[in-house]
Amino acid sequence: MDYRDRVLRAINAFYDSPRAKQPPEEKKKSKPKKKLKPGSKYANVPTEAFEQCKLAGLLNQLTVDGEPILWFHVPNESGGLGARSGYRRKQLGVLKGVSDILILTPGPLTGKPTAIEMKRIKFSSTSPEQLEFLRRADRCGWSTHICKGFNAALEVLKACGYVS
Repeated sequence: MDYRDRVLRAINAFYDSPRAKQPPEEKKKSKPKKKLKPGSKYANVPTEAFEQCKLAGLLNQLTVDGEPILWFHVPNESGGLGARSGYRRKQLGVLKGVSDILILTPGPLTGKPTAIEMKRIKFSSTSPEQLEFLRRADRCGWSTHICKGFNAALEVLKACGYVS
């Protein structure tokens, strides 16, 4: 029996099954995201993602000795992942606590690569895994920083010599 016959047999078996004769179930509607109330303490504080997008735009424009700097963001966020996906990511080598921005190009003033852990200006904290990663990166000769917002990250980039 060739592939085509097997596929047709499987399709016919499905259409003959009781499940195929049932009306389709309605999809469960997901809960809409809560919008922040205008008086909320979080309403006027930019999110970490917003601040990091601004930083990414700047990093994409920076050069050292005429070459664009080599940097990247590690997509370590775990929100919305199921157990199977999380297990697979762990098998692939995902490491808890890796900094948000890793700049491989050594800073002109420091001579070291740079790791930046981005945080909201207010209402955020650094996890023990993030602190451990920064400590280990520092021991490996990296310049490591925790930045509360875009302006703090900009100051770090100036101190390292990426921005004049």
